Amino acid sequence: MGTFTLRSLIDFLKQYKAAHLAADKEEIQAVVSKQFGLTKKRSVYEGPSFALRFCEANQASFSNTVVGLSTLKEYDDKPFVVCVVRPKELEFLLANSTLLKKISHSSHHLRVDNIRGSFLGHDIQREYEALPNEPANFEKLFALHQQVGWRENVKRLVSATDAIEPTGKRQVFTSSARHNILAAPQLAASLSGRDDYEAVEAELTSLIKPNRAAILKAAEVDNVNLRGKLIEQILTKAANFHRLDDLTRSLRAGTSLTIDIKTKLMNLSSSPKGYNIDKTLEMFARGNTAFSYFFVAIDVAKGEITTRLISILDSNIIDATRIQFHWAGRDSRGVTQLAGDLSWMFDTNYKEAIDVPKGEGFLERLIGTLEA
Repeated sequence: MGTFTLRSLIDFLKQYKAAHLAADKEEIQAVVSKQFGLTKKRSVYEGPSFALRFCEANQASFSNTVVGLSTLKEYDDKPFVVCVVRPKELEFLLANSTLLKKISHSSHHLRVDNIRGSFLGHDIQREYEALPNEPANFEKLFALHQQVGWRENVKRLVSATDAIEPTGKRQVFTSSARHNILAAPQLAASLSGRDDYEAVEAELTSLIKPNRAAILKAAEVDNVNLRGKLIEQILTKAANFHRLDDLTRSLRAGTSLTIDIKTKLMNLSSSPKGYNIDKTLEMFARGNTAFSYFFVAIDVAKGEITTRLISILDSNIIDATRIQFHWAGRDSRGVTQLAGDLSWMFDTNYKEAIDVPKGEGFLERLIGTLEA
């Protein structure tokens, strides 16, 4: 068969099952493999841009073993779909690592550096970020999955799996550390519009022009994580920073500014990953420290690149920040994610605005995600 999409394959299977109610897993597998020319590798069928695993369930529940975590690792960079063949219908679930609650089978030796164990049907989340896990939402769900990546998912799964003992200690901040953390909004407010802070934005923005062609080419990469890393590497290499996670700048009065580069394609809706909450609070706890995003917004069709340096405590950024409790393991406050339309920040008239009481309340909430 010629070019086809995951959606067209799912539609075909639903129609086939509706017309052949007695079709079991073996028949469904044989029909779809022949119709779409899928390649079988052990228990997984591969398409041009997705992977498919067939399971069978005769009851309302779905507790069958799906695949081993090591098998999922091979396909986690593309939509991994489970087709559950039921007596009268088919159920489709996206089962990439982001959509897993835990690992169930033979997982007592699971570690970040020791991938083992399998997941069962009931380990797959039926809803994520208020999106039901169903074909209509697979594209959005997979985009959210791409923001996280395999390694962070494994860390969470290790912590979430019942047989795994916590590897760290619950972090509780001293009164002095809390004081420093809650001073961060006032510091951020004092930096807004200040010449040394604006000079950092100008410096980073100046890196765009000589690297414009390379950035636009990198923006064509489909994988969200890879695209972001490529663009970040282009910018950091250009400035000889040699640090891909954070950039730091020293401002007046000994203030340390940490910068996290984020990329945004203007023609795509996305929910960029934010920051690790514990690491951010630890940073603020040191005192006299600020944290800002440097957004690189790209309009590939127009060949335009826009930038913005903006505090993570900007009032509108706080409104767009979602705390991912799903990612909070036993010893972690989890991570944040930015949601909604972020185009407002690229308006030339927009000015960073820090609401100090609002920022303090937000940080109190971040601290309380574990200590409450």
